[in-house]
Amino acid sequence: MHETAIARPEAEALLSGIMLDTKSFVLKTGARTFEAAAYLRRRGADTIEVKRFFSGSLQTYIEKSQLVSSARLYGDCAISIATEEVEGIRVIASQAADELLNINGVTASFVMYVMGSQINISARSLGKFNVQLVMEKLGGGGHMTMAAAQLYDTTVDKAVEKLKAAIDEFRVEQVRDQTTAAT
Repeated sequence: MHETAIARPEAEALLSGIMLDTKSFVLKTGARTFEAAAYLRRRGADTIEVKRFFSGSLQTYIEKSQLVSSARLYGDCAISIATEEVEGIRVIASQAADELLNINGVTASFVMYVMGSQINISARSLGKFNVQLVMEKLGGGGHMTMAAAQLYDTTVDKAVEKLKAAIDEFRVEQVRDQTTAAT
């Protein structure tokens, strides 16, 4: 077998992708994930440098913290709303949605923010709650653990109502599917 040499920057880029996809080796990891990470480390990937790829400014951290601290629970879902349009809000909202999953009892998180004339929703879960199906009800999509939607011609209050209705509809369908599977 011929092994292709990977330079340190490439190894760090690949390791950062693994860390992002697995939420720092928390989700969707197996022996091969760790083997790949070990290989990249042997190729010179520096984990401290990779961590720096994900670091942001103090202002970004403050904005993310405000989103997390202002979240409200709707059942086992956390919903937060960015009240101001700030630089980098798309990334900040995604990071806040990830962070909200660290709260006990939260199975899914939804962070709303306004960009221009649209209201965006960044949704996350740890897998027991399929946020893709909820976002599809609002015209969006994604993956069962990461999804998003964009709403047009609506207010934030109406968007929250639509989101809650989509969550409720998903819950009803989930119960129905479980009942059908049990019979």
